[in-house]
Amino acid sequence: MGTCTKSLVLLLALYFVADQYKINASKFKFTNLVCDLLDPSWLEIYQCRLKAIRRDKTTLNFNGTLLKTVNKIKIHVQILKKANGWKPWLYNMTLDGCRFMRNPYVPVAAIVYNLFKDNSNFNHSCPYSGPVYILNLHVTAKDIPVPLPSGDYLLLIKWYFASSRNLTTSLGISSGIYFNFKED
Repeated sequence: MGTCTKSLVLLLALYFVADQYKINASKFKFTNLVCDLLDPSWLEIYQCRLKAIRRDKTTLNFNGTLLKTVNKIKIHVQILKKANGWKPWLYNMTLDGCRFMRNPYVPVAAIVYNLFKDNSNFNHSCPYSGPVYILNLHVTAKDIPVPLPSGDYLLLIKWYFASSRNLTTSLGISSGIYFNFKED
């Protein structure tokens, strides 16, 4: 084998090895988690925190117990972007949580749900009762199927509960998931 052929084989081998280990320049990182319990008759929260595993890896943990059986859930989701204060950004929606769990009919909510469904016990439709949790949720930029501009974001979720489908819902918990997305 000639020197030119050896160089070509080495170059092709390096290309295929480098292709296997592509570096993703985008970064996603949880920066804060806030859980405001507004009606303690519905839920008891044991844990609502982020845990730093490494400098570039943070996991989200939520653990609580529903004190009543929930047959009706209304979820209000809003995404805010930080730009001289928190400004509404693209999405502000309200959905029927029980209907969504039977058939994910809102594409944006389905993207968010798919991020945490494997790390939680929110995997069935109503009624809900007893323990609810999200454990060791780690999200990477690869997990987000849509492009985001670089910046700080707040995913604000308000959970409204009712024990009967005919009753009006009451705001049980308001949660804020702060995260940073950076694209190089």
